Amino acid sequence: MAAASTSLSLGFSSLLRPTPRIRPQPQSQAQPPHANPSKLLRLGLTLTPTATAAPRPAAVPDGVAIADVVEKDWSFLEPAGAGLQRALAAATLSPASRVLAVTPTASFVGALLASSPCELLVAAHESLYVLAGVKEEHDEVRCFHLEGGGKGKGGGVVEAVPERFDDFDVVFVCYFPGMGVSAAALLKSLAKRCSKGARVVMFLDQGRQNFEQHQRDHPDVVTSDLPSKSSLVKAASGNKYEITDFVDEPTLYLAVLQYQG
Repeated sequence: MAAASTSLSLGFSSLLRPTPRIRPQPQSQAQPPHANPSKLLRLGLTLTPTATAAPRPAAVPDGVAIADVVEKDWSFLEPAGAGLQRALAAATLSPASRVLAVTPTASFVGALLASSPCELLVAAHESLYVLAGVKEEHDEVRCFHLEGGGKGKGGGVVEAVPERFDDFDVVFVCYFPGMGVSAAALLKSLAKRCSKGARVVMFLDQGRQNFEQHQRDHPDVVTSDLPSKSSLVKAASGNKYEITDFVDEPTLYLAVLQYQG
């Protein structure tokens, strides 16, 4: 606002200077009866500083109109290390893969594309800020906003993604505890859009130890627990999935399911 104040003050400086008082002089000739003394026009200008607006995202996700949005802080999630590579390996990606990444970070998307090219990569997230970062760094990624988290219209996570993006053969669920849905609801929703034999990879490479820290520090984001194996087996059997790998350790959470539908 400082630049605006400077330019405005320069433009109106001549108007804002005090008006000199002019003492009337005696006149030998009477004024016409209809003439009035000249009136001084006083102009006041008040500049009220406004709050600094948040920067607009450099890139806008597909189908999203920029508006006033209350953003949660997802910056504490930055996948890295051996756990991330293990999750990528579990997906068995190929150049023909059609991939959906749910609640990814920009660094995860970068690691995924570096590990293997794919035919299609769709990112879905409730954070417009995260999606804008993904789109800015990787313009080829199709980005869609999960309004209200994973509980979108219909109770699933894929309703925000247009139906023309279908037949996914790999789905990465990058942060299940922040989606606000049950494992059963998640798998039921994904089954509508996955091809037979598709792999669903749920992971947290920071592991359960860091997850418990997330619960304490970010309760607005972390709204549910990581699924236990027993709850995941129940959810999988009811939605035609088979668990092919499961790890729940302090430094890695990984669940790999294959769709049998």
